[in-house]
Amino acid sequence: MIHTDTRKLQLAGWLKEHGNVEYQSPLKLQKFLLLYEAFAKVDKGDGDFSHLKGYKRGPVFSQIWGDYTYERAAFDRAAEKAFEADEGSIDEEQAKRSLFIVSILSENELSDLTHQLDLWKTKENRIMQGEQQVELEEEDFSQDDAKLVALLEAMYPNDLIENTRIVPLDNHYFLFSKQDAARLTEQHYDTLGELAEKEQLHNPVYVELDEEGRLIVD
Repeated sequence: MIHTDTRKLQLAGWLKEHGNVEYQSPLKLQKFLLLYEAFAKVDKGDGDFSHLKGYKRGPVFSQIWGDYTYERAAFDRAAEKAFEADEGSIDEEQAKRSLFIVSILSENELSDLTHQLDLWKTKENRIMQGEQQVELEEEDFSQDDAKLVALLEAMYPNDLIENTRIVPLDNHYFLFSKQDAARLTEQHYDTLGELAEKEQLHNPVYVELDEEGRLIVD
């Protein structure tokens, strides 16, 4: 039996359709859902934080975690069905931004990001001491949390998302304009691989190609 509510199933179904790689990561699925609900709360006041628990790697929607972990095949089918039944219920702008963010950060970086939220930090001591099933309360979503969410919206506007190609290599995420991405050669990918292996880079890594085709790392 699936316990996840329809709203979260629809969101999971959207992610499975549009970001299947991220959907396959339990942590990235959870971060996608949290970001979507945080954007919904800040933009429209209708974010849904029900069944949200505090774990050491950040907030987790417990019903989804249980269904995804123990009833995966049934969860996949339910998510697909819920999304197909009502695609219009998803705010595409919020969903695309949430997917973009979980696509350009590693799992550890996403955990660090959500650790900044008072929504989680308010209960941090209890969580880190090993207490289980710590309830996270929507009233702990503070003005500072709202400012962080607004900053993420400003950092990743729609035009950037629509015109960017992500190149993942060795847990690093290189961002190119779609125009530059079309010019990438095998040699470029080899160079990016060397950078990912040897350099201390912070995701996301913005890269441009100059007129001569040389990589310019921001």
